[in-house]
Amino acid sequence: MPIRHDRASQDRDSDAIDASLVRALQADGRASIHELARTLGVSRDLVSRRLGALVGREGLRVVAALDPGFAGLNVLIHGLVGVDGPARPVAERIAELPDTVFVSMVSGSSPVVFESRHGDTDELHATLAAIRGIPGVRQLRVSTYDALLKEFITAASVTDVRLDRVDHDLIAVLQEDGRASYRTLADTVRLSPSSARARVRRLLDAGVIRIAAIDTGGLSRNRVAVGVGIALRGAAEPVHSYLVATPAVDLAADAHGAYDAIATIVGSTTAGVLKVIEELRALPEVGSLETWAHLDIIKEDYTRTLGRIVRP
Repeated sequence: MPIRHDRASQDRDSDAIDASLVRALQADGRASIHELARTLGVSRDLVSRRLGALVGREGLRVVAALDPGFAGLNVLIHGLVGVDGPARPVAERIAELPDTVFVSMVSGSSPVVFESRHGDTDELHATLAAIRGIPGVRQLRVSTYDALLKEFITAASVTDVRLDRVDHDLIAVLQEDGRASYRTLADTVRLSPSSARARVRRLLDAGVIRIAAIDTGGLSRNRVAVGVGIALRGAAEPVHSYLVATPAVDLAADAHGAYDAIATIVGSTTAGVLKVIEELRALPEVGSLETWAHLDIIKEDYTRTLGRIVRP
């Protein structure tokens, strides 16, 4: 029994460290091992081992994503898909569409949710038509994001800057590996490491790109994620302020359509996520609230926004 207890304690400790490590990498994907160790209050060796395990076994990626507006993607939507029969084939077909950046199988009456980003409404309607044409799709409920209030993969603000081919080449490398060394970046674009560093810093400071961790391996035992659709009955500002200020909220968007606001709440336990949901329900401005638990993330690839600028 003591051995089992010790192993359970070690698992809990590893889960807590992993969750904190992912959070730190979402805040700064290029933070050094030394900086991550200092932030987490653990040894550099432990951070290195846990990061290696997350990347190798859990499918964690640290990548650069281009700001949607900078990439000309001004139409962002969230969709819930009603399905007749098994949901996985539908989710996988939606994930194949080039404009979808997030696809997940969830609990509830609409077992598939997705996000997509488009250059204009013609692209949006083409994607929606393609989804409606997938066998098994029964219903589609769509909300358009009027504004992204909070998103870990998008910078808070963007400065208007002009990119050249060297910038494009740097972003293309960072899209694959956001933690690529400055020596690797320099060799790719034929600059000195100091010049590559300055270029990357300029892109980050301008908000053109954000480098952050994405759990492409889906959900793990230390990550609970619940989506929330909110219908308002009062002013939006108090609800927006709560969503932006709450650390457990990964995504928050002002929207119109099926919902007035949409958020994703994450945590290492269901109790922590439930606490945020209950606090939302207690806000006088919240008229109704619908939730869906993410059960299997099929696609999470925000780097696709880079394609229209860098790649053919």
